[in-house]
Amino acid sequence: MNFVGVSVETLDQLAQQIPVSSAAVSTVDTFMQFTQKMLDSLYNFASSFALSQAQMTPNPTETFIPSSCILKWYENFQRRMAQNPNFWKN
Repeated sequence: MNFVGVSVETLDQLAQQIPVSSAAVSTVDTFMQFTQKMLDSLYNFASSFALSQAQMTPNPTETFIPSSCILKWYENFQRRMAQNPNFWKN
């Protein structure tokens, strides 16, 4: 059996119980930290496979992406996150 309780309180009491502004900031800060770690991880992972052109051996089944492209994406993503942490939702 389930029960539902209802509490009737004044708006002043209710406003004191809900830390709206700090909760939103905390969530955004945590999300920003996560995305920064994710970006760092992707860049470090992709960079670990970096080869100079002299080290490359021809392989028609492999696709190579210049590390400068990954770095450019990384910087663009960081900039967009700083401007609007919710840009990816659109």
